[in-house]
Amino acid sequence: MFIMDKTILYFGFVGISFDVPHFIFQNIKEQDNKIRCSSETIKILGSVKFIESNQQYIKYNGNGSILVYGRLDYFKEGISLYYIGEYLAECLLIEQDNTLLIHAASVYNPITDHSILLLGDKGAGKTTVALRLCIEHGYHLIGNDQVIFGLDSGILVTCAGTSFFKIRRTAVLSDKLLFRLFSKYFNHPSHFNQASWDDKISIDPGELGIRTCNFSVEISEIYYIKADKQEKQICQSIWNDSLASLFLNEILGRHISGQVACFQSDKGKYFSAMPLINYEKNNRVREQIVKKIFTNNKLYKIIADSPDKLAKKILENASENSYYE
Repeated sequence: MFIMDKTILYFGFVGISFDVPHFIFQNIKEQDNKIRCSSETIKILGSVKFIESNQQYIKYNGNGSILVYGRLDYFKEGISLYYIGEYLAECLLIEQDNTLLIHAASVYNPITDHSILLLGDKGAGKTTVALRLCIEHGYHLIGNDQVIFGLDSGILVTCAGTSFFKIRRTAVLSDKLLFRLFSKYFNHPSHFNQASWDDKISIDPGELGIRTCNFSVEISEIYYIKADKQEKQICQSIWNDSLASLFLNEILGRHISGQVACFQSDKGKYFSAMPLINYEKNNRVREQIVKKIFTNNKLYKIIADSPDKLAKKILENASENSYYE
């Protein structure tokens, strides 16, 4: 049963109802990944039901509902249940909307009316490049850290993403623009007890005068980027070899295969892997997206010694593409 008064809206249009005690639902509501796609109606429905039990296990009923069995003490804070709902929403999203959630950054170019998608390993410079494009060149933020993208009538599009910047102290210390803007946030003694890689702050784009974009936009290019101080020149190429295929299939499959979520308590006590949800159907959508990227030669690899140079190369490409359009 879909219970509107106990519903969490994921991504702006996936409604997940929670059959839980009222106080747990109040805790669930406090969790928020801040992904907002501009949609006037709930397009996709699902539900999560909590059932008290001495045994901890999780079950998908095959019809948009997850059953969670376990001790109340393990789930009363609502943290685990929120992310179980998010996992369900992700799996229902790709099946019904041909879009999926990935670890990436994305920005919108208001001049070309297209978006670009930034992929790369952790620490590759995605956030720094996105910040530079937005602050220095007027791009709008679609998402940083998590982005919804996929196919719309055969066209590769971005839809929405996490609407804030998570900035590592490592990035601030290695980029002049970020150091000027954010070094003051890391002056408190509490920061000195953490490794710079793990030390992060969250910044709302509005604080920086950056506009956001949460509607469907056609992708002009997808970039795999890497800032490597040892690189002596800017290297760019269309990336379409076997490593590119492995990378895309892996990053596009993390969420639908349960690799970024597990069944655990609010405090992180591990119970089991998450149940696979509509995996065969969702995997076919993933394959369609990967094939579309390669067919259109949309994926580029850029390596440079700094995020600043990566951003400049992306701007050069945008200028050339807008000229030919």
